[in-house]
Amino acid sequence: MLRGFIRMFSALCCVMILFCSAEPAAYAAETVQMAENISGKSLVEHQKGFSGVNQLFDKRTKEPVKFRENTQLTLFHEEGIGSLYLVFDKEYGEYTVTEPETQKTYTAGTDGFLHEFLDLETVFGKAPSRVILSFENGEGKLNELYAFTSGQTPDFVQKWEHPKDGETDIVLFSTHGDDEQLFFAGLLPYYAVERDCQVQVVYMTGHRNMAMRRSHEMLDGLWAVGIRSYPVFGAFGDYNTKSVAETYRRYQQKGITEEDILSFVVENIRRFKPKVAVGHDLEGEYGHGMHMVYAENLCNAVAVSMDPEAFPDSAAEYGVWDVPKTYLHLYPENPVIMDWDQPMESFDGMTPFEVTKQLGFPAHDSQQTYYSWYFDGKKTAEDITKYSPREFGLYRTTVGEDVEKNDFLENVTTHEEDVILREEAARKEAEEAARQAEEAAIQESVAAQQSAQAAAATVSEEKGELYGALPVLTAASVLLMLMAAVGKYLTKKKK
Repeated sequence: MLRGFIRMFSALCCVMILFCSAEPAAYAAETVQMAENISGKSLVEHQKGFSGVNQLFDKRTKEPVKFRENTQLTLFHEEGIGSLYLVFDKEYGEYTVTEPETQKTYTAGTDGFLHEFLDLETVFGKAPSRVILSFENGEGKLNELYAFTSGQTPDFVQKWEHPKDGETDIVLFSTHGDDEQLFFAGLLPYYAVERDCQVQVVYMTGHRNMAMRRSHEMLDGLWAVGIRSYPVFGAFGDYNTKSVAETYRRYQQKGITEEDILSFVVENIRRFKPKVAVGHDLEGEYGHGMHMVYAENLCNAVAVSMDPEAFPDSAAEYGVWDVPKTYLHLYPENPVIMDWDQPMESFDGMTPFEVTKQLGFPAHDSQQTYYSWYFDGKKTAEDITKYSPREFGLYRTTVGEDVEKNDFLENVTTHEEDVILREEAARKEAEEAARQAEEAAIQESVAAQQSAQAAAATVSEEKGELYGALPVLTAASVLLMLMAAVGKYLTKKKK
């Protein structure tokens, strides 16, 4: 009977295991819902202030549509609008999204992103059928507008995260949009995705003095290779210069000093507190003066970023920071060779170089004619021998020289690892404090017990002395009584 019960119980357990193992997959299949792209002019119920609202849905994401101040756009979809994706031509600032049914209003645009994703379900607690976009912060330009039903949006929708101030592992100081995909090919997908590090790109220029399309290409390229922290666009114009001196002269003509550029680099070092800073070749790779200036200023910045008296405004805002490791492209001293040709677990097994070549650089449409030579005929990063993206040098270190010479993070820990180490140290400290407290309690208990035993022994000894004296006292008393009795007898006899 017992064996029968065991067999029945085992069979029941097997059924439960099969059910439990199958159920999550079925559940996942049921819950993963792709959002439907409902973008189109039929979505617009009412508009006021746009010059050509139909162009918002023409998929020409780099062609702007102008709108006036106090422009409104009412969107309606009977089944509900789950999310919106807006591509601004230039940073616009704050605007509002209102659900007319509840009159609930949400202020968007606070991050100032060019490409902004709005999760309406999170904002309003449901997918509203109607929303009103109000642009009251002056005139502006919107390149494209996408709308989706509830569910998972397509991969091209960029959901940018605010940069991780004070928690960035690697900061890449890239002069132009496309340099990060050329001379640093492989770095971004490998460290940001495969190694899951916090990687931040700080551009010297956003090309705003030339064409806004370059800024959009920069965002598209970064998103394609796995960067999720919104980049920093420097306010310095883009100029084709051939030397450091020429570059500074061009900026001086625009009222920009050498100190302004150095201040910018120092501020971003202090803001992001990178474990590793990576910059250009001091010779400007192919001889670009802006590359030279940015590399030179990175070298100067890491020498003063820990000094609170240097650029005190950014020191007051972010604190100071001494960068543990600084690498320069093609720097001849303390050379390291990065292997960007090993397949990754991410990106379906592509190599870091392949990701950059096939996904990142192609996003820079405007630069294909000028710089496609860098990748032409090159199947691997090792194939590139001129301005190789694999070759760097350790310019400065506070943690010792590299030994393996193949990893920017050698000898340093990431900020996330620092948190784990601090938590582990705090746990060990708490355990040690608890152990010491327990030991102290035990010692105190032992001492109390020993004291009690000593007191008991003293009492016992005193009692022993008392009991030992009793026979003597008794005999003396008897003797005195006898002597008294004899004395009385003799006195009586004499009489």
